Amino acid sequence: MSDCFSFRFKEQASQKSSLILFVHGSASSSTITKVIKSDVSENLSPKYLYIMGFGINELEKALLSNELFMEEVGSWIADVDKKLKFLNVSCDGRISVGDAKTEYKYQDSLIEAGAREVFVKRKGLITSSESYHFAKPSGAHCNKFIRASNLFTSGLETAFLAIGILKYLNDDVKRVYVDTSSISFLLSIALQLSKQFEDKLPTIESFGSYDNVNDFDFVEGKETLVFISATTSNGLRNELLEKKNLKKEQIITLLYSSVKSEENNVFDIGSVLEGDIYSVKEENCRLCQRGSKVIDISGEQFLPATPKHETLLIRKLDFTVQRQKFFDEFATKKVFKCDSSPGDGLGVEHFYIDVERVLSLNSDSFGKDLERNVKKYLAQDTELIVALDSAASLSLAKRISGSAKNSLSVKMFNKLNESELEGAPSVMVVASSITSGRKLLSASRKLRRISKTASITYLVAFSKIPTKEQFEQLRKDLTLGGYELIVLRHCPMPRNRDEEVTTWVAEENILRSEADSVFDGDTLLPSSLKARLESLTGECKEDDLFLNSPIGKKLSLRPTFAFWSGLNLDTENATQADVYWTIQSLIHDLRASSEKGLSTSYHTTLISPVCFDRFNDGVIQACILRAAKPIELNYAIDETYSRQITDIILSCISNLDNDQGEGTLEFLMAIWLERLCLKPSHLRELCETKTMNKTVNFLLGKIASVCQK
Repeated sequence: MSDCFSFRFKEQASQKSSLILFVHGSASSSTITKVIKSDVSENLSPKYLYIMGFGINELEKALLSNELFMEEVGSWIADVDKKLKFLNVSCDGRISVGDAKTEYKYQDSLIEAGAREVFVKRKGLITSSESYHFAKPSGAHCNKFIRASNLFTSGLETAFLAIGILKYLNDDVKRVYVDTSSISFLLSIALQLSKQFEDKLPTIESFGSYDNVNDFDFVEGKETLVFISATTSNGLRNELLEKKNLKKEQIITLLYSSVKSEENNVFDIGSVLEGDIYSVKEENCRLCQRGSKVIDISGEQFLPATPKHETLLIRKLDFTVQRQKFFDEFATKKVFKCDSSPGDGLGVEHFYIDVERVLSLNSDSFGKDLERNVKKYLAQDTELIVALDSAASLSLAKRISGSAKNSLSVKMFNKLNESELEGAPSVMVVASSITSGRKLLSASRKLRRISKTASITYLVAFSKIPTKEQFEQLRKDLTLGGYELIVLRHCPMPRNRDEEVTTWVAEENILRSEADSVFDGDTLLPSSLKARLESLTGECKEDDLFLNSPIGKKLSLRPTFAFWSGLNLDTENATQADVYWTIQSLIHDLRASSEKGLSTSYHTTLISPVCFDRFNDGVIQACILRAAKPIELNYAIDETYSRQITDIILSCISNLDNDQGEGTLEFLMAIWLERLCLKPSHLRELCETKTMNKTVNFLLGKIASVCQK
């Protein structure tokens, strides 16, 4: 740890900044030179170099007589003998220039600048997000709050901050009250540095902020001082003056903003708050009106309250009109697939749209939109259509070429030679679907050598880019220079990171591990799970996504599916992939919604157990279990929710031979994979269940073995 606290400071706004080094205790010349060198290499030479501390005179003499020190510092700072100055801090907080005892006229500004440096460095401002905000101890709602305790993690920095309050500590003081014990350390350091209390230091006691103003028994004599950690309204100060027999000069506020600067407000940190702090009474809070969640700031340390656990009930209303139109057009047509590759050598896409299948359907709506956009955006001088590297993109490009007035050349992107593009006329780039748009950006870089008067039109059949913001950024990047990006259909979906393991991969891994465990010459897996492992090893099919029911029946939709109600869809033709895409899109939209987001730093929203009771088709239950993140199924954090989901699973097991129990194996697999979590007592209760079904018993046994670890 460095023995120097350094920061930059401008004595006057129009001047170059000076470098301040505060030293406390023993600081060697080598330590000081390292700090100076590091700062100058980053911020260039300062106007002045100030070295300050308590009783600085001895260090001043030692450094000025150290030729090596002066020479080394002089190599970074010209005229160091004129620019190097020493500032002495007295026990009452006054700062003077060296031995001259001349008071340094910028001392208040210097101390505030150092305090702001500490505030920013130690993250003294806690900021909310769109989905939550804070309720301060005063009851006011705010989007940010100042947490003073973060500033006192370094003894050296705390000693520097103590300089700002030394002037308030005279030898009459016997009691110091603080609104939070977190600032007691600062007061303790300041009392020792003041050297006013050689016989006995004043007592320091916390009164607990707003919550205890009425009940706390203050000793209200003139020997009392009260320190408030931070304010943006002077609310606590005014309440103390109103309810207690205290005078204004007895109440000192350390950090302040948005209030009138008074003699007893110490550090103004308004300039580093990244905008004003929104703070209003609860009844006037526009953040609450928007549906933002409230996190209480409470306790001695002003900590955010224990995260709240809430549940979210998925409703038909959550399936937006835009989603309904999309699924009405493409569901039940064997278009949606999972974990499929668009072609040889190309990565697997978790959410895959079979665009070749879409083209073969000759859909009036899609076909007309394609034709209309080609007519509108295909430049007259276009001679080349570039298809991104998939068979579907090539089919789409050929479809466009065939509908053009003049025959156009079609080339795959990976076959394109940049030298051929030198001075080329307009180009159309075609993609069957995009997940991030990175390949389109690669194409844009490759096409930079075309004629300056030529245009580039990017035509995409389907965009699965997760958010509107990400899509707009892609549009901005691609259309720079007057080019066009045309997307026929949007279907935002979550994007799996490369390092993420899908539930299907996790399931295959755990089943393979069991299959490789040989006992008496045979595997431990029941025949149903052996068959399941074989299906997972092969190419993922749109109707083999989920485990069968305990009696071997494939999970399928019943005649009524709430989210497709009112659409022209025949549920008998629905594949498991159709249902999975529908549920996944719903949950994705709920995660993206600031009003209903499923989790933030300060609260966890679980998918309500009621969802599994309300949507009791096994295929829908399976979709929710596989689409949700583990944190959204962590019912172990709450006794009530864990009890509810346990009862639902027990009901499934008791009905495993009929439709009410068809999702049983999916529930048990989710628990075995530790994606769905229950309270230990509920998990033990589940494992004690007895059935005649070999697959159910096998999974319960595996869950029990996990419990015992």
